[in-house]
Amino acid sequence: METGRPATVMHRPEIGNNAVSHRRTTRRTVNRAKAVLALVTPGVMILTGVSACGTSSPATPTAVTPTAVSPTSETSPITSTPTGVTPSASDAPASSTPVGGGATPACTATDIKVTLTEQPQRREGDSRMALVHLTNASGRTCNVGGWPVITLANAADEAVAVPTKNVAQPGKSVPADLAPGGGAFAGIKWTICDKAAADCPAGNTIKVGLAKGGPLVAATLEGFPNPEQSGITFKSLQVGTIQPSNQGVVAW
Repeated sequence: METGRPATVMHRPEIGNNAVSHRRTTRRTVNRAKAVLALVTPGVMILTGVSACGTSSPATPTAVTPTAVSPTSETSPITSTPTGVTPSASDAPASSTPVGGGATPACTATDIKVTLTEQPQRREGDSRMALVHLTNASGRTCNVGGWPVITLANAADEAVAVPTKNVAQPGKSVPADLAPGGGAFAGIKWTICDKAAADCPAGNTIKVGLAKGGPLVAATLEGFPNPEQSGITFKSLQVGTIQPSNQGVVAW
């Protein structure tokens, strides 16, 4: 050893406290990140597996029965009139349709003129028949049906009481719409009597109406006894139904 040269001393650089602290902090951060990654990775794998399964094997849809929901106080339920149910009078629109039928107004006695024609070929003993021809003399179409009202009147224009019966001859009435000038028909049958007898109803004219208790009009008479001598006698009377044709109306 040489005693004359000074010994060389190696010095380790001093590491500051800040550098040491920084390395420790970095190491802890890395370790925490690894721990978090280890926890998250399985969850991601599970979700991926579920998604894959859901894609490859879709669930079979199940039919769902709808449930009726009662309307709340804020929602008004929709109602409808059931088929075949007729609305009540308060719901139905007002109508001016007469009892005569259809949409055509009923004829009145003031709408018509009447001709009674006695049928000689239908005479049998004391039995007589006449054809009643109703003609619409108004300017509107109107409807007739049922039975005409036949009234025997005397010289004082008073109704004479005659036993009268409505009969379904030649059948059920067929209502008819009469245009202006159009006509309908009926037949009447009566029994004559001696006008000198106390119980023999006699008169000099025949009036006709279309409703019981309604107005009457004097008929034009063809083939009847002289009205001025009150030669018309009705011991009893039968009145047939109103028909749109004269066919068969006096064949009973």
